[in-house]
Amino acid sequence: MNAPIFIIGNPRSGTTLLRLMLTCHRNIVIPPECGFAVWLYDKYKHWEQLEKDSDSLLMGFIHDLMYCRKIETWNLEEKNLFEFLSGRKPSSYSELVSYVYEWYALSQGKSFKRWGDKNNFHIHHILTIKAMFPNTCFIHIVRDGRDVACSYKKLNERRIDSPYAPRLPNTIEDIAEEWKANVEIATKSFAAIGWESVYEIKFEYLILDTEMSLRNLCKQLGEEYDPSMLNYHVTNRERGLETKEFLQWKEKTLKLPMRREVGRYKSELTEQQIHIFQSIAAKELANYGYTG
Repeated sequence: MNAPIFIIGNPRSGTTLLRLMLTCHRNIVIPPECGFAVWLYDKYKHWEQLEKDSDSLLMGFIHDLMYCRKIETWNLEEKNLFEFLSGRKPSSYSELVSYVYEWYALSQGKSFKRWGDKNNFHIHHILTIKAMFPNTCFIHIVRDGRDVACSYKKLNERRIDSPYAPRLPNTIEDIAEEWKANVEIATKSFAAIGWESVYEIKFEYLILDTEMSLRNLCKQLGEEYDPSMLNYHVTNRERGLETKEFLQWKEKTLKLPMRREVGRYKSELTEQQIHIFQSIAAKELANYGYTG
């Protein structure tokens, strides 16, 4: 199986959009977000030293897995998962995790050559992910922080009936500080593990020239370009790739990319708000060419 893919990015930066595009590729499967691999890492990271042939150990892992937030969106059946993992006999924690992703794909009726993951909190666990999967490919998607601020503020105005509703800062100062910190932690972590395993893509390019951006991305991943990725919005509607509950704040994934998402801060933020954001995150904005 080819190296796994981990999508990393600040919230409201197109991580879900990119997940849906990639999971529509014939060789790739990326489930809805659930960070079980990191959450259970400390408990099971020495899997090879544990009694791997013990049914109770595997049952304990599956029990813990089923209590992870959002795992219910994967629609896994414990009995079938146990039988599958028991037959696979994982020799390490990384193998165990990979087999869970494999079972998800099989349960969805999809053949695949590599799996992927998208969880925004993983931006703080890049080193752990690299330790689990040394050959992993990271995709870091970056969006102009001022447009991110617009998205945060609009979302905070809505009433969302879900325990998983995003909890985002609301003041321009706090949003700028969070965006700056997330960019910093990502770039520092990537520098620590080596940039050769990282591909950066800008949200703006993905929106304005979707096909070319995906062609370049596939080339970096060593995959043939698959035009099915462009129909992610249709597939999402037909197959429910994004959990219905999450569509309360991810409804735009049911549509084609909207060009007006790029540079929206110019009309939605006040001059003072723009000045405040830029004064806090000037270096990070400039590093990614967000100087306009």
